[in-house]
Amino acid sequence: MKERAAQLVDGADRAIVSAHRELEAGDAETASERACVAMLRLAKACLDMDGLAPGPTQAVCLAYGNQFARTGRLYSAYYRWLLDAADMRKAAGGDLNLPVDLGSVALVVERAEIFRDAVIRFLERTA
Repeated sequence: MKERAAQLVDGADRAIVSAHRELEAGDAETASERACVAMLRLAKACLDMDGLAPGPTQAVCLAYGNQFARTGRLYSAYYRWLLDAADMRKAAGGDLNLPVDLGSVALVVERAEIFRDAVIRFLERTA
């Protein structure tokens, strides 16, 4: 695994731990932010393996979808999960007029953990 990809995975893991802590404290908005950050870092770790380094959330989502979901290199549901996490982050920030509840955020955090494990396996195989 490349050094940058490993750093991104480590950062994602810290964000997941933080999301759990925020969930336990009952802070759905902050937990959703941390879960989204984790998912984005994991997508960036995958993209880093292809030499890509998109910046904003939308660019990361688009690049990940093109490089991994559409090609079948990773399970396509992970892309949907990434988009859902980004939408939840927007909702928590007030950009969308949608409620953010602890149950929905807990699901996103669980998906971030599953995605993390899949990304680690993928990165180890391609190293």
